[in-house]
Amino acid sequence: MNDTPALADLFDQLDAMRAALHADELDGVEALLNRHDRDVRAFLHADGGRSAGYDALATLLRAQLELQQDMQAAREQARIRMQSTQRADRAARAYLSVVGG
Repeated sequence: MNDTPALADLFDQLDAMRAALHADELDGVEALLNRHDRDVRAFLHADGGRSAGYDALATLLRAQLELQQDMQAAREQARIRMQSTQRADRAARAYLSVVGG
């Protein structure tokens, strides 16, 4: 039995990561990313990877880079939300210190 992923499997994994990212399932994204990394390495060392053409591999790389941009945008949004929450917490604490709470 051949467990080596096909190129289509790698694209499916990217789609699954994007769906998990948009659903804020970050643990799922991490697990999928680790699996994708292993599978890409296995694919590239297998016959399918060695025979894959430049265009197919370039398309995979572009899809990976697009997902990376989505992940960076999600990280930035999370950073902004955290800063907003911290500001609100500081404001609430300042208010409570003034009113004696």
